[in-house]
Amino acid sequence: MTRQRQAILEVIRSDKRHYTAEELLSEVRRVLPNISRATVYNNLHALEDARLIRRITGEDGSDRYDSSYIPHGHFICSRCKEIYDFEIPEFSSTLEGLLGDKFDSYELKVRCVCPQCRDRLREA
Repeated sequence: MTRQRQAILEVIRSDKRHYTAEELLSEVRRVLPNISRATVYNNLHALEDARLIRRITGEDGSDRYDSSYIPHGHFICSRCKEIYDFEIPEFSSTLEGLLGDKFDSYELKVRCVCPQCRDRLREA
């Protein structure tokens, strides 16, 4: 794995955030100041093809990147647009039962107002 690809993967795996490509570019430049935008985008595609990361289309239409390929859903805040992971173990087994076999992946997006935005609304 190239140094650039490794740096991008490390940023994505560093926390539970779902970074945009531009956010990743900014973060990776802290370690590799000369990395180009094209290199970041090309490596994101390669990491996605290798199933090391997953691309999620956010509410604003921008792609965001998830460090986990383990089947799970996403809460998407309709106010701040942040994306949060959640798992429903029974959901995966239910899908397997319906299909009669294992499945590759699923995309479950639940739109809501996140706890932080709910708190801000209450304070206002």
